Amino acid sequence: MPMKPRLKRDLPEPLPFDRDEKEPSCRCCGESMEILSRRMFLRRAAGSAAAATFLSLFPGAFFPRETALAATNAGKTLVVVFQRGGNDGLNTVVPYQDAEYYVMRPRATNGGIGILPPGSGDGAGLDLPGTGFAIHPSIQPLLNLYANGTLAVVTRAGFAGSTQSHFTDQDTIERGVFSMQDGWLNRYLQAVPAAGSPNIRAAGFGNDLADSLRGQVLVPAVNNLRSLSFARLNSAKAPLEANLRAMYAQDPALTTTNPFRSLVHQLGPDMMNRVAAIEAIGPAAPQNGALYPNTGFGTQMRDLAHVIRSGLGLEVATVDIGGWDTHEDQGGGGTFAQNQGGRLADFSGGIRAFYDDLGPLMSNVLLMTCTEFGRTVRQNASNGTDHAKATVWFLLGGGVKGGLYHGTAGWPASLIPANLDEGRYIAPTVEFRDIFSDVLTSHFGATASELAAVLPGHVHKPVGLFG
Repeated sequence: MPMKPRLKRDLPEPLPFDRDEKEPSCRCCGESMEILSRRMFLRRAAGSAAAATFLSLFPGAFFPRETALAATNAGKTLVVVFQRGGNDGLNTVVPYQDAEYYVMRPRATNGGIGILPPGSGDGAGLDLPGTGFAIHPSIQPLLNLYANGTLAVVTRAGFAGSTQSHFTDQDTIERGVFSMQDGWLNRYLQAVPAAGSPNIRAAGFGNDLADSLRGQVLVPAVNNLRSLSFARLNSAKAPLEANLRAMYAQDPALTTTNPFRSLVHQLGPDMMNRVAAIEAIGPAAPQNGALYPNTGFGTQMRDLAHVIRSGLGLEVATVDIGGWDTHEDQGGGGTFAQNQGGRLADFSGGIRAFYDDLGPLMSNVLLMTCTEFGRTVRQNASNGTDHAKATVWFLLGGGVKGGLYHGTAGWPASLIPANLDEGRYIAPTVEFRDIFSDVLTSHFGATASELAAVLPGHVHKPVGLFG
């Protein structure tokens, strides 16, 4: 089920508003909590339609914008797609030549969730030639991207010390260092100067801002480009804009004693300029025959491609897609597909449309997918899988060297319990911070000191994901 719960912390938040009102709960593990919404706080306090626009287009920082040109990040964009809930890697990338796989997961034709070997009929996996692996048939939109060497598939991504908790493992990955408050992408924004003066350097696409983007640099959350405009107010647009600009131009000391008054008056005109920039690029119009799924994820990927193409300077973006906590009715492929198959179709369809839409621009755009953990090797009694450790991450575009990456230990010779972590799990052999480090150094050209600021204490062991 879609979820992104977070831990309570004793550390102070940089501002008193930016969380969701209430996070959904995970019925399987009892993880739930209520979190004050910064967005709702301001909407209720302001009581105006403009407040929602203000919240979505908050400037990238409460500090002066960086203007120094970075060495190699000019024109580069990183997109991080987080599969929330823990995607099952073994049915995403299937070791179909290992007979033990079908012991642990009987074939779907026999009432299990096992993906059938390539060429064996309805629901069969799609072969990755010469590897002994296949991909879930719902990922067919990505198959030829793997074949042409632009898609990298990391089969054993994760980290030692996984708690198998949605709370802690998502936080660990998004912060890079669990004990830190700022997200790893926010620390990147702090450590690496912007290339020029972007209108929107970073953004989260969706209802909420990913923890990876939270921190000292305040980043906007964009739910739907169509809603980020005053134009829908028709004749009220011009007077509203004029009134807002007049209010922001007033001397803050004359209007309120609130300690944040100067900040609001400083940020208001910037917010208005951002609205104007979004209005100027117009509605999203996919190119190159791109066909996005008619889903929330598809809409967000469509809007994201439009913003990248518009030249607003977007450098870092995140998108969430939930529904991966498949404790029951996970299903196989084809007519046997259930929960996971549907999510993989949405996931791969949105990513492929994004790739097609941007066309040649993908040479400067890197898309990376994450998920907090994988699932147990053996299916459970509810035709599903439970929380485990290593899982599959994808990287696409931006100079990626395509192929399968199992880590230095390789893939287990067989999925017999003796070869598994605690007899149940695929052990992680590709440390996620090494993936992040490969991305920062190879895609953005981060220096050693910048890398240390983003991932303090981590010693980078290159995965070799870039050519």
